[in-house]
Amino acid sequence: MRSLSCFLFGFSLFAQAPELATVPAADCPIGETRSHEEIHKPKVRSFLLATTPVTNAQYKVFLDATSHRAPERNSFDSRYCLWTGRSFPPAIANQPVVNVSWTDAVAYCHWLSKTTGKVFRLPTEEEWEVAARGGQSGKSYPTGDAIDLKSAWFGQKWNGLATLKDANYGMPNAYGLYGMAGNVWQWVDDWYVPVFNDRPVAEELHLYRVLRGGSWANDADFLKVNYRSFHPPEFRDLFVGFRVAASLPD
Repeated sequence: MRSLSCFLFGFSLFAQAPELATVPAADCPIGETRSHEEIHKPKVRSFLLATTPVTNAQYKVFLDATSHRAPERNSFDSRYCLWTGRSFPPAIANQPVVNVSWTDAVAYCHWLSKTTGKVFRLPTEEEWEVAARGGQSGKSYPTGDAIDLKSAWFGQKWNGLATLKDANYGMPNAYGLYGMAGNVWQWVDDWYVPVFNDRPVAEELHLYRVLRGGSWANDADFLKVNYRSFHPPEFRDLFVGFRVAASLPD
């Protein structure tokens, strides 16, 4: 796999499209209620998804080209800082960027689209889960029935710059996607709905956006392919990042 970094310390390079994997079309049960019941069976068209979450290095190219705000926590505490202003230590260049809101992620997609000439966006919740499953049916995790620290990064405590792993840490799933479980929660495009049949009504409230995948701080249950979380779109914290998607031509 080629290097994830598109930033050399001292100067920025032009934006580059991320490495993308093709996710085949699928019919797949998706999501869970609080009682862990699969509740939604969408038809998902084939699409493209970045093989890793967006890294600090990739995100800095965006910041250097714009006046967008740097990654920061909603509740600032200097003990938990990874970036200093608009820069970061070289050791975390290839770690997923965190402390980014849903709004930040969408702004990055718009900028990347403009600079590369290819339309990027956040994946839908249905797309994300189909991608995470990797073509498997009835499996709990992207790489099978069980998960461990060789395949995903989870169950950790804050450890400064060593808290997260590089974005391509662990085992890819069958579609070549890294980090679909653990390391960072990932924003998806959708407004959260507790019951999918109520999505048109719940979406009118515009309260929460969906997060998927679990993080370095969670235990294994939160990393299951059908587990759903949600936060307000301006929420930012040390366990939240994102990856980009793109549609295929009709």
